[in-house]
Amino acid sequence: MKNVLKGILGLVAALTAILLFNAYNLDGVRPLGSPAKLMNINIQKAVDRLSGGVNIPTISQMNSAKIDYTQFLDFNRYLRREFPKVFNTLESYTINKHSLILKWSGAQPLKKPILLMAHMDVVPIDEQSLDQWTFPPFSGTADEEIIWGRGTMDDKGSLFAIMESVDQLIANGHQPAQTIYIAFGHDEEIGGNEGAKKSAEYFRKNGIDFDFILDEGGGITSGKSFGIEKAVAFVAVSEKGYMTLELVAKGTGGHSSMPGKETTIGILANAITKLQENPLPARLGGATKHMFKAIGAEMKLLPRIIMGNQWLFEGLIERIFSSSPAGSAVIRTTTAPTIISGGIKDNVIPAQAMAMVNFRIIPGDTPESIVDMVREIVDDPRVEIKHPEGQFGRKPAPVSDPTSDQFKFLSRNIYDVFPSAVVVPGISPGGTDTKHFLDLSPNIYRFSGIGRTDDSDLKRVHGIDERIGIKAYEKGIQFYIHLIESLGQNQKL
Repeated sequence: MKNVLKGILGLVAALTAILLFNAYNLDGVRPLGSPAKLMNINIQKAVDRLSGGVNIPTISQMNSAKIDYTQFLDFNRYLRREFPKVFNTLESYTINKHSLILKWSGAQPLKKPILLMAHMDVVPIDEQSLDQWTFPPFSGTADEEIIWGRGTMDDKGSLFAIMESVDQLIANGHQPAQTIYIAFGHDEEIGGNEGAKKSAEYFRKNGIDFDFILDEGGGITSGKSFGIEKAVAFVAVSEKGYMTLELVAKGTGGHSSMPGKETTIGILANAITKLQENPLPARLGGATKHMFKAIGAEMKLLPRIIMGNQWLFEGLIERIFSSSPAGSAVIRTTTAPTIISGGIKDNVIPAQAMAMVNFRIIPGDTPESIVDMVREIVDDPRVEIKHPEGQFGRKPAPVSDPTSDQFKFLSRNIYDVFPSAVVVPGISPGGTDTKHFLDLSPNIYRFSGIGRTDDSDLKRVHGIDERIGIKAYEKGIQFYIHLIESLGQNQKL
């Protein structure tokens, strides 16, 4: 009996040692050295230029016939007028009338270039929300702390931060080590097919690919949603795929006074209920695994043990993250019914009812696998599951290696400018223009160096009172300056 007890205690001790070893060997990306000395900039001038850019309503519409393209011409003219040094120094190319490519030749032309991206278009304003805005959405109003208006966060803040950084460095006589390309698309909000896609075709045609690509998609945010105290610099190393499926229930219509046991609307409602009650399976590998390791390294002992031993606590981690919409979106393909229709009159049972269900696809799933899982969950031959006409879905982006030299270079620069933040690789739930550039670099990162004023700012993207803080905007400009200055330097982590 004693030997059995000793054996059990030995196993417990060994398991405890393994758990603690794994917990304390979580390898978050950590900086060496001290924070960088950041360049002073004329922030008031930068704020004024961004405000003027926000004032131009470059609105994308799903119906391209409704797009006012004169606003995009005005925006391009505005950039040229406000940044003459940039356009006099860099080569510039207009793509498909409205998108823009800039080339800043580097001192070491044999090195692969880098690509900095942003987009100039914004989403429309809900006219019914106008009275809820603190300032008119396209006023570009700036007070002592905040720049207000549609596009400040998504994505004119990044666009102007890139332009300000290049402008400042040209004024200081700087030439980058590597050639830098800059690509500003004009229709990212509706898929980028006329802007970014055409720009990517230009690069392919000219045999140009990149050491790394940096676009929107991540940023500096509170670590509370990640369960840590420090700020988080979230760098998306992949982005979810996108697909919408159409569910059509067909049956026998008729008069509402003599309904059958089930109607098409009831059949469709039951199918939607099944999908919502059966979330698609979680996936804790790939980029998600790297994210857990990075945030786990900053946690207190118990959650650190959990994060460091996913082999044992995978189920617990899945339950924890599944308890909130944001957490669930990190670990699985999400399911969202977005449109439903059926019926023409209150006393007529419709012969058909239809719903659209949107899926944001995590790496590891595919559009084809989602269709198979949806059919299995719905399990009703009366419900047809099909792609809407002309839509077949987009696969998730490949995961860029968060242990690569290029990711380490980016992380080093983030730490230099934001020394109190933790660099966390992960997956962007939304799409970006990078989907058109996947074959042009294995190292594609989605990160903007502009922090949020508070946790409410995330809800403001595409919403009411979109804004950025002036101090955060200044840091964003300094981030791009420091990144460009660091090219060619032997930085190590």
